[in-house]
Amino acid sequence: MSETSSYGRYYWCVKSDLSEDGEIYVYSDEVRVTPTGGVLFVSAKDGTEHVRLALAPGKWSAVYAASVMDGSAVAVERWKGEVER
Repeated sequence: MSETSSYGRYYWCVKSDLSEDGEIYVYSDEVRVTPTGGVLFVSAKDGTEHVRLALAPGKWSAVYAASVMDGSAVAVERWKGEVER
């Protein structure tokens, strides 16, 4: 596992035009959508929460649990153009 995996139990992909390829991959324990439409990737360590990544409203379009092997959506059976099983 990479060093970044120590920042959370789960691996996520967030679709965002902030990345050159349209995808940002992040480890965190939880994903939260804020009341204003932002998204937070949060982890807890020693009883303290830490925000690992925060994206403003309008800067992301989708979030999914991703495979550490190939980045595909692990809990999605079919997503044309994204997941081909």
